[in-house]
Amino acid sequence: MIAQEQEIFSHVLRDMSDGVLVLDDRGTVLHLNERGRALLGETRELAGEKYASLFAENVQGDNDAFHQFVLDAVYDKVHTHSGEIDYRMPGGEKRRFRMTSSFLRGEDRQTQTGVVVLFDDVTELARLQRQRRESSIVFAVLMICVCVYLFLWSLLRYLGLELPGQVMTVVIEGISILMFFIILKTTSFSLKDIGLRITDPKATFVPDLLITAAGLAVLAGGKLILLRAAPGFFPAGAPFWDWSVLNWSSIVYPFTAVLQEFLARGVMQENLLRIFDGKHAAALSIIVSSLVFGVLHIAYGLPFMLGASLLLGALGVLYHKQGNIWGLSIIHYVLGEAATFLRYLI
Repeated sequence: MIAQEQEIFSHVLRDMSDGVLVLDDRGTVLHLNERGRALLGETRELAGEKYASLFAENVQGDNDAFHQFVLDAVYDKVHTHSGEIDYRMPGGEKRRFRMTSSFLRGEDRQTQTGVVVLFDDVTELARLQRQRRESSIVFAVLMICVCVYLFLWSLLRYLGLELPGQVMTVVIEGISILMFFIILKTTSFSLKDIGLRITDPKATFVPDLLITAAGLAVLAGGKLILLRAAPGFFPAGAPFWDWSVLNWSSIVYPFTAVLQEFLARGVMQENLLRIFDGKHAAALSIIVSSLVFGVLHIAYGLPFMLGASLLLGALGVLYHKQGNIWGLSIIHYVLGEAATFLRYLI
């Protein structure tokens, strides 16, 4: 009967989805199931070994939190201890474990028989929870920055101050940079999380250059049509391509285009994608990020806001497919400069 019970016990432990570590009252390992060995990256059969000797092998103290759960059950024999800890695998990979440890007693409830520790890998769940929490922080910071800009713009209009659009653009970029540094400070967001890596240059730049050429053709063709259909749309007497509007903002515009794509895609769209759920998450992240940046161009007027939102929406789709911002920055820069020299921006 005892042998049968031990066999059943052994099968139950073997088939458990959690790792199970059982020690006797002298600190000897009685059992570590297959799942437990896999989670700990342990290939040896540890039954019969002293846990203290295994603890001594961890000379760097990487997994002290794991061992502390075992010690907690030894020194506090009344309570069950549970929580989450980080565990470093033999190869250096860090995992997140959810653990429970408690002291075992005999049938008389008095005899101390050992310690049992249950643990499972919740690394992916912890990562998703962290991403969702940090993305919420990003969204809150974004909304605060947008509201600050709109209140500032409204205040200037209330005071009768009409700052040039270029100045308001600098304000946008200043707020955006501040937002980015706040995000770096308050989250685990890093430069590795944004689209700066190019894995396939041909797949990135060839379609983006074709889109740029098509966009230039649309802008030029649109101006020809407007010159005939709505002569007052453009400044009277201005040349078709007006180099006179060249100023310092045009010179720094390459940096501006990269910065705006970096913030709109790598920071905003990427984090919004973590917030939204369901099959439409990608579309929602593109739409929201495009509308937000369109609103930030309110100083240029409604037509420019709509144009900026449409352009950023199209670039958002490309970013979702390509995964980097460099080709998008080319489109953004060339079409933005073309709109300026063609005098769409009056």
